[in-house]
Amino acid sequence: MLQKKKGYLLVALAAILWGTIGVQVKNLLHYQLSVQTIVLWRMAFAFITLFIYILLTNKSILKVDSRGLLYISLIGLFSQSFFNLLYFSTIERTSVATAVTLLYTSPIFISLMARVFYHERFNLLKILALFLCISGCFLTASGGSLETLQLNLSGILMGLGSGFTFALLTILSKAIIKKYHPLTIIIYSIGSGLLFYLLFSNPAEIFKMKLTPGIWLWLLLLGLISTTLAYGFYISGLSCGIEVSKAGIISTLELVVGVILSYLIFKESLEKWKWLGILMVIWSVLMLQIKEFVPFHLFPPFSSIYKRSRKIIK
Repeated sequence: MLQKKKGYLLVALAAILWGTIGVQVKNLLHYQLSVQTIVLWRMAFAFITLFIYILLTNKSILKVDSRGLLYISLIGLFSQSFFNLLYFSTIERTSVATAVTLLYTSPIFISLMARVFYHERFNLLKILALFLCISGCFLTASGGSLETLQLNLSGILMGLGSGFTFALLTILSKAIIKKYHPLTIIIYSIGSGLLFYLLFSNPAEIFKMKLTPGIWLWLLLLGLISTTLAYGFYISGLSCGIEVSKAGIISTLELVVGVILSYLIFKESLEKWKWLGILMVIWSVLMLQIKEFVPFHLFPPFSSIYKRSRKIIK
């Protein structure tokens, strides 16, 4: 039980760190860096710093067999390279609100694949939490206005593709997490993702811009905080034996953190419908975790009510 609590908390912490991406990227875009350049150097700094850390601490982490390398390369290909390409292409063809809304269909894909590959239960409680989560993400991203969504077929397909490829991070990692150290999965997936991404980018472009040390520091922090540390917490959380479908829903806290930070730092609007969406996402997470974190045995009446409700929804 304590191990699972730790796992869910690690996933939540990863989501919080992912939620800082928007603030960091917005600062970098201010200096006229392209999104593709930012993504490339985010992965490059994450790989370089993590590789140096592993060399100095425990080189055995780099050992991996052919099966593990295959899985990890697939994570790099789909959940690093293809995900970034699909997600930013969706933004280009539609709008940020549309892209974010379609991205957070990922918990649906995770829940469906978890049922097929890991035989996780798909009960009424999880369905309700999933519906609440997706609805909350829509309200948080769009403010409840369909006018903010710019829908076209190619944009929708690419947006759904970004949700699917992001979901594969969880599904593929779960398959090998018991055999390999979390850092093994992270270092090779980021490394392979970086190699694939080089085919679609121009790494030399940034050196022509004569950036200040401060901008390079922002890129370094983006690689460390929202990439190395965030993925480290997420993969470590999965290694605690938690349900991947629940991890997918908890990871949507990233959107909540991103919206709140934008409001606090950049004074972006946060109207009532977005607040409602934030509360819905948070409540969907609490719905799934209430048994893990609430000591019902200390409150017999509530324990009885909870057990009866569980029988109804199973």
